[in-house]
Amino acid sequence: MFSAVKESLTTDLQTRKEKDTSNENRQKLRIFYQFLYNNNTRQQTEARDDLHCPWCTLNCRKLYSLLKHLKLCHSRFIFNYVYHPKGARIDVSINECYDGSYAGNPQDIHRQPGFAFSRNGPVKRTPITHILVCRPKRTKASMSEFLESEDGEVEQQRTYSSGHNRLYFHSDTCLPLRPQEMEVDSEDEKDPEWLREKTITQIEEFSDVNEGEKEVMKLWNLHVMKHGFIADNQMNHACMLFVENYGQKIIKKNLCRNFMLHLVSMHDFNLISIMSIDKAVTKLREMQQKLEKGESASPANEEITEEQNGTANGFSEINSKEKALETDGVSGVSKQSKKQKL
Repeated sequence: MFSAVKESLTTDLQTRKEKDTSNENRQKLRIFYQFLYNNNTRQQTEARDDLHCPWCTLNCRKLYSLLKHLKLCHSRFIFNYVYHPKGARIDVSINECYDGSYAGNPQDIHRQPGFAFSRNGPVKRTPITHILVCRPKRTKASMSEFLESEDGEVEQQRTYSSGHNRLYFHSDTCLPLRPQEMEVDSEDEKDPEWLREKTITQIEEFSDVNEGEKEVMKLWNLHVMKHGFIADNQMNHACMLFVENYGQKIIKKNLCRNFMLHLVSMHDFNLISIMSIDKAVTKLREMQQKLEKGESASPANEEITEEQNGTANGFSEINSKEKALETDGVSGVSKQSKKQKL
């Protein structure tokens, strides 16, 4: 039984080899490459007896595979198939619509231009995510798809995915983003220490505003930098958050009037609404009342402690007076006699 199976397998392999050799012999055609220049003027013709690609020497083994390879991998040219009795003729012309931009890693051009065009192996690219869904009806292999179109339009190969060959830059230094920095957000640190200090010094140099306006401008600019408010529709929330974070500081430095003027100027530029001004002012007044209650409670506590200290001192003074009278009684001299003597 096993011998019969082995014999059947060997016969199948032999028949397959014979078919492959017959197909290879059948595919040994003479290929004529006809190069066209300047309005279909034939300038050069080259004949080959194999199915190797003339540009990259890839053995395609079949004429259909060769034409498919030329069309997809060498898009710098346009290839049109023409039937020939001795084999096949391929008209080659320059693709005028070819996008010759650099398709490699863009960081290599800025870093090492020579290495950009001579690298080997994969490199890290910008991570992108695309969902490509393409389920066309599979057509049978036919040589008609390589024939020259009747209307003369050239079929262009479009890129199905783009983004990995883009080059990004840091917004603060304008330097290109390196591949190892792709996963790190350089915009995460919105208010570094040096930028905060520079903002404060620039505001200090203003000469047409008073000191109160300068203080409010400092607090507001640092607040906007910290939270990254950039849009007009974020200003209402920014004002309320500003009162929550810096309300006590504004009250202690007597900047309430300056803050009111700041809110009014923002309303003049249609950045905030009147309701936002009312909410911010009422919130500030509530905080001010709480602070005043806390201050009024603290002096009352101080008075109570002073009274307690006073009573204690009173008891000590009475005791000292009694002791003095006792000493005077012992010595036999009264206070009146002392006064008379003085």
